[in-house]
Parts: sequence; structure tokens; C-alpha cells
Amino acid sequence: MTPENQEPTQHQESTEIEAGDGKAPEHQISEAEQNQRKKAVALANASIGLSGFKASEGMKHLGQRYITGEIDLNEFVMLSQKMLP
Repeated sequence: MTPENQEPTQHQESTEIEAGDGKAPEHQISEAEQNQRKKAVALANASIGLSGFKASEGMKHLGQRYITGEIDLNEFVMLSQKMLP
């Protein structure tokens, strides 16, 4: 096998993943998982809207943090409960 068609080693792959701004989310998630979370948040927002309500800016921010993997579902629920009056 020539160097041109060799697959990257584990070390090479991790170096590529680590490249960027150096701030990785606490819970790294795949793009597929992010898409699933985005759909779940959109469905929740639609349900809220059909009930005649609107998500607060704080809840929208939590939803975005959940989508990106900064927080997991348990953290999302815990933090959202703290936002209730």
C-alpha cells in the first residue's frame, strides 16, 4: 500500500478532530445525534406553539445548548425546571 491510499492512523484522526478553536463541548456528539436533537427541539417548540404559548429566550438558549451537545437531556430537564416560576 502506498502512502497516498493509506487510511489515517488513530493518532492522525485524533489530531484532525482536535484541530479547531480548542473548545470542545463537554459531551461531544455526532452530527446525526445533533440532527435528532434539532428535530426533537423543533417538535417541542411546535407543540408549545400549538398550545398557544411561546418558548422563552432562556428555553431557546437551553435548547441550543442541548442540540450542540453542551448539555445532555438530564441537564436540560434540570435547568429548565429551575427556570419555572
